[in-house]
Amino acid sequence: MYKKTTVFLILTLFVTTCFAIAADKDDSARADVQETSSDAEYWVMRSQALTELIPFLTRSRTEAKGHYKVLTDYLKYIEKGQEFLRSNITSSFNPAEYAKAIGKTEEFVEKNIELPEKPWTWEQLVEFAIEFIKQEGYIPTDVKGADEIEMIKKICRQKAKYGRKVRDELRNIAQNCMDMKAYLESIDQFDAFLKYARYQKEEKENAKKKRMQEGNEAKAAAERARREDRKRNEWQERQERLDNRYYRGKYAKRSHRNIYNRW
Repeated sequence: MYKKTTVFLILTLFVTTCFAIAADKDDSARADVQETSSDAEYWVMRSQALTELIPFLTRSRTEAKGHYKVLTDYLKYIEKGQEFLRSNITSSFNPAEYAKAIGKTEEFVEKNIELPEKPWTWEQLVEFAIEFIKQEGYIPTDVKGADEIEMIKKICRQKAKYGRKVRDELRNIAQNCMDMKAYLESIDQFDAFLKYARYQKEEKENAKKKRMQEGNEAKAAAERARREDRKRNEWQERQERLDNRYYRGKYAKRSHRNIYNRW
């Protein structure tokens, strides 16, 4: 169950966090109830859930920026950037369509995971993250004092504020990606874009492998040079010891002759 939940979280958060817009307004009543809750266990779990959720959001934002760059690069490549801006094409949010736009559909099919039919609200995301840490093996807390609970609530609000900020940025990037996808479909260029994106990905992976190979070769060369230096130093030290032994023996013989001659 934990593995399945983890896979679902990783694959789903990236697309579902982009689409909780108007639906977030429905969270207000539920949030008010939660704010008045004095259940320490709930607030500790919520804090830990946000700690798990926010890194997913930041990584998703970084990945979304990568998809945005590939889309804009392709528009420049086919010399349609200005035409896209003049088109004023806008698209509606749809998790399945966004997954298609960023090339994630195959992953969901392979994992037999269905995207939510409706956008997730912020509270739904947090609640899912709470379930995630429960499956991961949450250890109950012994926090009881009212002051401690208020401090945890404050921490939760700070985390949520930052998390929502990251998600809003992710939503804007996602909207731009969806608009570019809609435009490319309107000029019958989206399939060509997917081929271009796969090619760029392969080129990037090949370049990474080449850098890794060059790095490994450089490390191997440095290691060979180090071993050769060590052998050379050992040889020199051995020669110095032999030379010292020879000269000490020669000096000792001369000293014995001098003593014998005196007698």
